[in-house]
Amino acid sequence: MRRLLVRLLHLDLVRSAKAVQHLTTFVVTAVSTILVTRLLLALSGYPRIGGDTGLHVAHVLPGGLLMLVAMWLQFSYIGPGPRAAAALVGGAGFGLFIDEVGKFVTSDNDYFFEPSAAIMYVVFTGFVVGARSLRRRRPLTDAEHVAGAAHVLVDGLAGRLSEHRRREVLRTLDAVGDREGVGELRSLLERVETRTPGVPQRLEGVWQAVADLFARVSSSRFALPAMGVLLLAQTAGAAVVVLGAWHSRTPHGIPVAGVLLGATLSLVFTVVGSWQGARRGRRAAVESFQRSVLTSLLLTQVFLFAVSQFAATAGLLVDLVLLGLVNADLARTRRVPR
Repeated sequence: MRRLLVRLLHLDLVRSAKAVQHLTTFVVTAVSTILVTRLLLALSGYPRIGGDTGLHVAHVLPGGLLMLVAMWLQFSYIGPGPRAAAALVGGAGFGLFIDEVGKFVTSDNDYFFEPSAAIMYVVFTGFVVGARSLRRRRPLTDAEHVAGAAHVLVDGLAGRLSEHRRREVLRTLDAVGDREGVGELRSLLERVETRTPGVPQRLEGVWQAVADLFARVSSSRFALPAMGVLLLAQTAGAAVVVLGAWHSRTPHGIPVAGVLLGATLSLVFTVVGSWQGARRGRRAAVESFQRSVLTSLLLTQVFLFAVSQFAATAGLLVDLVLLGLVNADLARTRRVPR
């Protein structure tokens, strides 16, 4: 029964090594689209597109069209090339779509429904953190790495492969070792002509540059104490904002309780991590810091959105930076025995 359930859940699909990167592109683009859309609407006085004709073109419609374009890219072209562009276009479309969630969950089609921000936040953070968690729990198999290399070869045979991407795939094949098809793939990859990266591969290059930056910063001897200080400042800032709003009797009790609970848990994880860093080593500290960041992402900032969207957005940016640092640190320390 268990084997049947696992088979149904996985659908025998071959996973992509770039999945988390493309999903992150999708989410960052969607969140940016929401922020830009709300800013433009506020600056223009929330115009009614369609005038006095009785019609109103809600931006959920162009959002749906952009998601359709993303699907068209995936259906019409082969190889990994279209995925970065589809993630970008689809993210913009989904951002326009979910920005109007307040209209879909209220009987009076209220675009300004206050819990909308929290709903969007839960969707995005759960999406990214869930994708990363699944990848950590079930890493790619050697067979999937080989299949991924064959997928990249499609671009090479069509004359669309960059030299950087070829070297990256060849290193993956070196790590896989002697498996069926590896020798043939290596031979073909070494023989195909490369060219200057196109737009989709440049998008992947941007994410790789960001990952390399996080890796360099996290390897510094000052990184661990800096992460601890940032976590403490993040926790204190959220508590101050919500207590100030509570004192003015602006929010209800549930958002206040949610922020204080999340801030308390983050504080505990941060203090425990600092203590473990002195007693058990860097890896134990960073793992505890990771729990603190995820608690802030999935609990504190969600309720903080109901109190102050500005503070929650600033907290989101800080949490994303911290998450990038702790993940880069863990990726390095996991290669070193405890």
